[in-house]
Amino acid sequence: MELRELKTFIAVAETENFTRAGRRLGISQSAVSQQMKALEGSVGTRLFTRRARSVTLTQAGEVLLPYARQIAGKAEEAAAAVSDFEGMGRGRVAIGAGGAICHHVLPIILREFSQRFTRIEIQVLSGFSVETMQRALDGAIDLGILLLPIRDTNLVTTEIGRDQLVAIAPPNHPWQSLSRIKAADFTGEKLITYDRKSETFGILERFLLEDGVFPRFGMEISDLEAVKKMVGAGLGVAVVAGWAVRAEVASGALVARPLGARGLYRSWGMVYRSSETLTAPQRGLINICKTEFPSLVSSTQD
Repeated sequence: MELRELKTFIAVAETENFTRAGRRLGISQSAVSQQMKALEGSVGTRLFTRRARSVTLTQAGEVLLPYARQIAGKAEEAAAAVSDFEGMGRGRVAIGAGGAICHHVLPIILREFSQRFTRIEIQVLSGFSVETMQRALDGAIDLGILLLPIRDTNLVTTEIGRDQLVAIAPPNHPWQSLSRIKAADFTGEKLITYDRKSETFGILERFLLEDGVFPRFGMEISDLEAVKKMVGAGLGVAVVAGWAVRAEVASGALVARPLGARGLYRSWGMVYRSSETLTAPQRGLINICKTEFPSLVSSTQD
């Protein structure tokens, strides 16, 4: 028993004629006959009494008709709900990102998103890049904000911008008198790191090792806000995104300087499963990120 057969059955019952039912549905009279024959085969009994120029429902047909109308009505209701979900922005969007992005960038992006898609529920899952990527692959999130490059072919990537890394130190540190920090300037400094498995640490490590500087690790912390506090307390230096320390630099709590002659930069992207078709709200969120993200992660050192 198929939905199209039930819709055709309703049309025949209401028009009392296979030809007129076919005209209503935009199909041939023979197609109507074939569908009704298939439907009668499915239910195991005759549904119509056929006359020369019309058909009438049998008792079995009378029993089936209200159910057919109910089923067809629910199908139309479901289609309308899906259309409303897509066009008007109902439902939920789950997004994953690192803690720093969640603290400093997402609030502004999601404020604009919420203004555009007022009936969307937003779920944010914070975690390291490895966690965010796995959540995207598992379907726990719809979209993830990650550092590029992403090499997993099961994920589609849309680049949304780049940021600059800066070296940070406590006030009155010798770096305060420097305009840029060279690899050699890290010699003898205790390095406070956020995540030694991250792409960010890989960029810093290559920068140092290319000049023959071997970092001296003083502390590893899994929270960026704590890294800033430790540096401010004079326990070491660190390398972080410039946008993540704007407030501390402005207040004088930290000193921040660009790295190397040309600076160290990172590229960011939004990812989603290649097997998924994006909804209108998801596409909207990507477009907002492409527009707003570059200015939100820029720094005075760019």
